[in-house]
Amino acid sequence: MSTDEDRERLAGHLAALPVRELVDVLRRVLPHFEQEAYGMRTALTLANVTWYEDDVDPGLDVELVAWPDRDHYGGELGPDQGLWENGRCPRCDVEVTSNAKRAHCPYCGTACALT
Repeated sequence: MSTDEDRERLAGHLAALPVRELVDVLRRVLPHFEQEAYGMRTALTLANVTWYEDDVDPGLDVELVAWPDRDHYGGELGPDQGLWENGRCPRCDVEVTSNAKRAHCPYCGTACALT
């Protein structure tokens, strides 16, 4: 078991990472918390949430953060540009975002081509 100080130190290290490196670390951790029971599968994922304060169409936009396709990027994490690439998972039909145009859905692992 870790202490509050241990967790705070870890949080400080994670907060210091650029987004693409933080996403890569979480890609290695979050899948360990998947569960299957009663015919359902649940998974922890990272999401990017945007609130639009628009008079015509206000609302919340939630996108799952897709893992960059490291094979496509020669083992690297893709461009260091923030979460600017968007699209849909062709299998889950969920909205995803990534720093890379080629990424994998964090829920099902399907390759996604983002724009």
